[in-house]
Formats: sequence, structure tokens, C-alpha cells
Amino acid sequence: MARRPRSPHRPDRRTVVGGLAALFAPGLAMSPPCWARAASDALVPPAQVRSRDGALDVTLTAAPGSVRLGDVEFPGALYNGAYLPQLLRVRRGDVLRVRLRNDLPDGFTNLHFHGLSVSPRGRGDNVFIRVTPGREFAYEVSIPAAGRQGPGLYWYHPHGHGFVTRQMLGGLSGGLVVDGLETLYPLVADLQERFLMIKHAEPGGGREVISINGQINPVIDIRPGEMQLWRIANIGATLFSPFRIEGVSLWVIATDGHPLSRPRPIEEFLSGPGQRFDAIAIGPPAGVYAIRTLDFRNMAWRETFAGQHVATIVSSGATVNGDAQTAVAALKCAGPRWIDEVRTSAIARERRLVYSRTDDRSVFMINGHPIDDDRIDQTVRLGDTEAWTIVNTDQQYHSFHIHQTPFLLTAVNGVAQGDDSLRDTVPVPPSTDAGPGVITVVIPFTDPEIVGKFVYHCHAVDHEDRGMMGTVLVVA
Repeated sequence: MARRPRSPHRPDRRTVVGGLAALFAPGLAMSPPCWARAASDALVPPAQVRSRDGALDVTLTAAPGSVRLGDVEFPGALYNGAYLPQLLRVRRGDVLRVRLRNDLPDGFTNLHFHGLSVSPRGRGDNVFIRVTPGREFAYEVSIPAAGRQGPGLYWYHPHGHGFVTRQMLGGLSGGLVVDGLETLYPLVADLQERFLMIKHAEPGGGREVISINGQINPVIDIRPGEMQLWRIANIGATLFSPFRIEGVSLWVIATDGHPLSRPRPIEEFLSGPGQRFDAIAIGPPAGVYAIRTLDFRNMAWRETFAGQHVATIVSSGATVNGDAQTAVAALKCAGPRWIDEVRTSAIARERRLVYSRTDDRSVFMINGHPIDDDRIDQTVRLGDTEAWTIVNTDQQYHSFHIHQTPFLLTAVNGVAQGDDSLRDTVPVPPSTDAGPGVITVVIPFTDPEIVGKFVYHCHAVDHEDRGMMGTVLVVA
């Protein structure tokens, strides 16, 4: 995709679980406050490596390293020495070959290519591989040239059961893009592309240190009326938080790598681990604005986490001519969408998953059992579309993520959602005095690429590490 060079409260349950709140509140230009004057450097894009001649070959070495985020320093786990490792860019039809070396002092590791509809077998997106310290493994992931795998924003991270939390909190996660979004929304081809890769650290004392592209409070510059492509991803380990983007008019065009039929305006959204969206941002009137998290109580037994200022938006320079709002609002997705097939498919089977935990929170379970790699929890026929209900009996947020295939969120706590795009990760609301939190999703097991064994789980990876995961086998 060509890029034009650049010059120098808490939401209600339905809103936050839907993940994208269509709220309109005009942002006001402000005199630069103290947090803007103290802001760090301009937002730095992640280093990127692109495929050539149908292949992308990279080496990732996972090893210890020191991380500094603002005034916080901690021992991390890094790919190639970077807290924000290189962003991998491929196209449909490419082969992605990753040589993963484990130089960590203890614990096995591996890789998951989150969101891709690719094979879970052999050297593909196989999370049952164990790469022990001092060893390496050569992944080879074939990106389908046609079919259901489309362009979009994805990511990669370790999936070694029991070690994921430590490794991801240390820094092991990075972005992955399947290029070609401009084929669905041609307008974005000439827009400046911004990546906002959200991570967090837990240095103790109940603190959450939130970074964007490995920076604390970076500055994002934009001209009044200018359109930019913002690609936002929560690639952290456990963070659930509502975010508010002030001033900027933000129009979502894809969630978790799947396009909407037309752009949808948002101002606030709940971000759980693993969630992503692509959006067209329109610069506000000249001024200084904030991206902030909102006060949020994730767990009934803990205090509310106070909101944080996480980035500064500076709108300055000559106003870009034209009515960007009208132009974006008139856009429509130019290609076929998988969601239209999912909506009209007959439901072959319904299943129910119940999330629970032990009183001491040492074990998290699905349907009364922690994960067992050797047990098959669900067997599904290739070609079937199923409806799964996920019931959260715990008084904290969990999430539902399934590998290899996306799903359509159809209901939250009995309220129909009317989603216009597919997802691969979605929050599951907590249990309250009114009853458990419940979501319903429709999952298409229809892509021949996904035959094999893979997993579904809560993507708060501390819950996954303690057992909140199951296995599914798709058979032809």
C-alpha cells in the first residue's frame, strides 16, 4: 500500500462488550495543558519487514532484556532485543517463514499468528509445538491466495501454556498485517498509516503502565481536516480498559481484520487483550487533544482502576480542503464479506461453554475442566456453522477467542447486537447479582484451511495459563 510522506465514566455493559460505542461528543480544542507540555517524543512507527517475491523470511529470538517505560524499568522478554518487535507484512498467497529461537532462561515458548485463517497443523499455526530453551523451530505459514483469509491487522505472540503471561508482560508480542486493505476501501491507499500498538506492564502495587508503540504518552500529529489510517491493536497480556479518543473523528472500517460494510463512527471503545480495529481518523480543529483510558472496575473485589492519559494528539498546520466527514460517511466496502455468508448459514449445532474458577483463583476452567492438551473438548465437522453460548460465572471480565476462524457476535446478556463485521476476540461481561454474563456467537467452521486441532480460550492470558482454555478438532 503506497503511503504519502508526512511533514514534520465507565460505559454500560452493552456498549463496552460490543466493543465499539457509536457515541458522538464534539471534542474541544484546548490550550496545551501540563501533560501536553511534558509529552514524550512523536509517535514512532514500529519497524517493518515486508515479503518479497511471495515470501517473508524472518528470525525471532526470544531472550531476556531490560525494558524502560517512562520512570518504570523492569526485566523483560524481548524478540530480537525490542519491546516492540518488527511488524511483519505479507500479502495473500505469500509464505511466512519464521525461525523462532528460544534464548529465555526457562520455560518453553512458541508462536501463534493471531487471527489468521491458516492451517493449525505441522509447521503452521500450531500452538502445541514446544520450543525449549536453547532450541529453535522453523514455522512455515501459507497465507491463502484466495478464499476466506482477507487483508487486515493481525498479530503474533507466544502460546506456551503456563508461560504466556510472563513472556507477554515482558514484551513478547508484535504486529502482523496482511496487506490489501485498499482493495476493500480504496480511499485508504493514499492515507498516512499510523500503528497504535497498545501494551501494558504490571510493575506492582496494582499499577498498569500502558504504552503505545513502546512509548509513554507519544504525540500524534495531524492537520485539521486531514484523513489518516489508524490501525489500533491491544497486543498486551491482560488489560481490559475503555479508551476515549478526544477531538478526532474516528470511523471504523474493520474489526479484527474483517471489514464493515461501511465506516462506523466511534469515540469510545472497550479494548480487551487481542482486539484490533482499522479506522479512518479525521483531524479536528487546531488544538491539543488526548487519548485516555477511563475509570474502570474490571473485578468486583478490586478498586476501580483510575483512567490514564496515554497519548497526545496535536492538530496543527493548514486545514485540508474538502469535506472529509461526508466523503468517509459515503464509503462502502468494495469487496465480498464473509459475514454475509455467516449470517445466512444454517446452524448445525449449538454448544454451551461455562467459565468458572476455584475460590482461590488458582485454577480457571471451561465446563468444569482446565485445559488438557491430550483431550479433545469439541469435535466439529468441516462445513458446519455452529452457535456457541459463553457463560461467565465469575465477577470479572473474561473474553472469548478461538483460533483459525472468526465469529459473529449475535447477543450480549440476551440483547441482540446487530454487528456489521466479524471478530476473533470479544469480552465476556462479568457475573453480577442479576446473573452471569452471557454472550452468543455464530462460528463458521467452513474454511478448508483450518482442518485440524486448535484451541479456544479467554485471552486474558493469566486466565488461559491457569486453565481457561479448551481444544477443538475440525474433521473433514
